[in-house]
Amino acid sequence: MVRLKPITNRDQVSGDALVAFDSIIGSRNRINGPHSIMMYAPEVARSSTALSDALRFGGNLSNHDTELAIITAARHWDCDYVWASHSVAALKAGVRPEALDIVANGGHLDGLTPEEAVIVRYGRELMEEHHVSQEAFDSALHQFGEANTVVLGALMGYYSFISCTLLSRRCLLQMALLYCRNARKCCDYLALSHLTIKLNLLLVVSVT
Repeated sequence: MVRLKPITNRDQVSGDALVAFDSIIGSRNRINGPHSIMMYAPEVARSSTALSDALRFGGNLSNHDTELAIITAARHWDCDYVWASHSVAALKAGVRPEALDIVANGGHLDGLTPEEAVIVRYGRELMEEHHVSQEAFDSALHQFGEANTVVLGALMGYYSFISCTLLSRRCLLQMALLYCRNARKCCDYLALSHLTIKLNLLLVVSVT
């Protein structure tokens, strides 16, 4: 059962919420996914959209590194919606399918390139052990510099927040189906992979 009905249409909101709704539309051209749930708290929805834009597009992390960081967070939380959407984005950004497979299955870092391993190790230590070792931090600092090392951790924290928002609302299935109606490549990728996506069959069957 979905605990909160997603807010995706302007006629579902009024008053101050219209400002947040229009702001998100201006940035995204639509409202779906986690922001359709956050619209119950309009200022949170608006602010989180601005933060997402700053983290993903306002820094100097490449699309490849950004998406690898995001799917590392999605895998930690087993958030199928975030994984489904951003695994597709990761492939488009040039993340290797082998790297996706290792992240999805908690595989050993030895199968990653040194550059990939820096990101995944940083995320695993941060989210699983709740601290980052000096060695992992120094590796990230050497690879990314000070500003982007901060962005790397913040990006994983942001998608932890997004994952918790979705997981606590029991809206994964409905959100994932909505996503797949707008991005069929998601289902194409999942159908061809053996990654551990619990919604795989439901997603493929639902797309008409």
